[in-house]
Amino acid sequence: MERLRAREYRRLSDKKGGTSLDDQGSDNATAADEQDYDLGDPYIDDGLSASRYARARRGDFDQLVADLQTGPTGRDSAFGADILMLWESSRGSRRVGEWVSFIELCEDKGVKIWVTTHERLYDPANGRDRKALIDDANDSEYESYKTHRRVSRTTPKEAAKGRPHGEAPYGLKPVYDDRTGKLITWTEDTKRSMVPKTLFEMLEGGHSLAEITRLFERKGWTNRSERPFSHAQLRSMAVRHSYAGLRSFKGTVYPGIWDGIVSEKQFWAVYRLVTDPDRITNRGGFTRHVLTAGLWCARCDINLTTLDQPGRKPVYRCTVCGRKIQKGPVDDLMIGERDRRGVLLAFLSRPDLYATLRASGSDDAEVRIVQDQLARARAERDELRKAKGSTLAEVRILANSLTEKEREVDRLVSRENELTVPAPVLSIIRPGVDVWDSWHDAPLRARRLTVRLIFSATYLGRPCILPSPRQGWNQQIVERIEWRRTKPSTARRPN
Repeated sequence: MERLRAREYRRLSDKKGGTSLDDQGSDNATAADEQDYDLGDPYIDDGLSASRYARARRGDFDQLVADLQTGPTGRDSAFGADILMLWESSRGSRRVGEWVSFIELCEDKGVKIWVTTHERLYDPANGRDRKALIDDANDSEYESYKTHRRVSRTTPKEAAKGRPHGEAPYGLKPVYDDRTGKLITWTEDTKRSMVPKTLFEMLEGGHSLAEITRLFERKGWTNRSERPFSHAQLRSMAVRHSYAGLRSFKGTVYPGIWDGIVSEKQFWAVYRLVTDPDRITNRGGFTRHVLTAGLWCARCDINLTTLDQPGRKPVYRCTVCGRKIQKGPVDDLMIGERDRRGVLLAFLSRPDLYATLRASGSDDAEVRIVQDQLARARAERDELRKAKGSTLAEVRILANSLTEKEREVDRLVSRENELTVPAPVLSIIRPGVDVWDSWHDAPLRARRLTVRLIFSATYLGRPCILPSPRQGWNQQIVERIEWRRTKPSTARRPN
C-alpha cells in the first residue's frame, strides 16, 4: 500500500515567546514517522501574525492556498500531498472567516489536516471534525482580540514612560530580559550604526537624500535585506525619533529610556530639513539651480523655474504666466564675483551675521516645544483630512475643524522657522572662512537653504520679478526686481 504524503505549514509570529520553527518542524517530523507519512518540503512564514490585526501578508500561506487551488485533488495539485500538517490549528489562521474558507478548500481538494499538538488527523468533510477545527479558530480569534485590546491600552502608557516598541531601527539592537524574554531597551548596534550616523551628518551638512543614496550604494552599505538603501528608506530613517533617544506616539514625543546615537539638536535640525513642506526639486528629483529657491514672480507669487533652450540664453521663467528674465545677469547680480560680491554674498559676508543667525536658533527648549506641538498638530490635521461625515452638519464641522487645524500648522511652521536656522546655512558663514569659498564648496542643498532664508521677509526680502519696461534683451535687470517684505500670499510652487 502506498504511503500517504504530507506537507507541513509552520508559522512563528513571536520570535521571542513562541515555539520555534525548528521545534515545530522536529515535532511534525516525529509525528510523520509515527503515522508513516512521507513528509515533503515545508511552507514557512517566520515572524508573521495570522490574526485579524496583522498588516503583513503571509507569503508561504498564500502560496499554500495557491498550490491547493492548482489541480483537481491534493496529490495531483501543486500541493502534491494528501495531508497538511500543522503544529497547532492556530498556525493556520486566527481569523475565523479565512480559516473556514481554507477548511472548505481542503475539503474540495480531499486534503486532511493533521494537528501535531492534538495528535489527531481531521477530515474537513466530517461534520464533527469540521466543527472542532472551527471552534479552535473561534477561540484563537477571541484570544487575538484580547491581546489586541491589551496592547492598545498598554501602548500609550508605555510610550509615556519612554519604553521602546516594535523592531529596533537599523543601527540599534534590542536588549531582552534573560529570564522572561521581554524587551528591556535598545542599545547601539556598532556594526550598523555608522549608517544612520553618517546619514544625519550629511543631511545636516546640506547634502541631498539623492546624493546620500548614491554614496551609500558606492560604499556597499545595505539594508537588512542585503539590498542598497532606497531614497524612501533613508528618508524614513531620517525622521525616526528613536535615533535621538526619543519615543514618538501619535504626534507626542517623550524622552526614551535608551541612549540615542545622534544628539537631539542634530535630530531636530535634520527632521526640519526633511519634513519641510517647501522643499523644492525638479521633476527628476534633483535640484540643479540655486536661485530658483528664492526668486518669485511678482504677478503669480510663485517661485520661478529655469528654462534652457538649445541655441538660446537660459532664462528664469514663471510656469503660470510665462514671465521671463535672463538667468546670467540675475546670477551675476545676486552672486557676483570674488572681488565684486553680489547682493546675496555681500549680505552673507557681514561680520555680525553669524552671531545674529545663531542667536535666533539658540533656545533649544522652546524649539523642542514648538516642534512637538507641530508634530502633534500635523498628525491631527492628517486625521481630519481622512475623516468623513455622514451628514451635511458633520461635513461642515469637519471642514471648519480642518481649516482651523491648517491655520495652527501654518502658525507653528512660521514660529519654528523664526526659532531655527538650518546648520548648513551657518556652515557657509562660519567665522574664519571666506564666504566666496564656503559658498562654492557647499552642497547645492545648503546653498538653496541659504537663498530661501536670506531672500525672505525676515532678511533681505523676496526678489520678485516685474514685467520688462522695454522689448528685447537690452534690459536693466535691477529695475525688474522688486524686494518685497511680505510673505507669499499663496503656498503654490511650480511642479
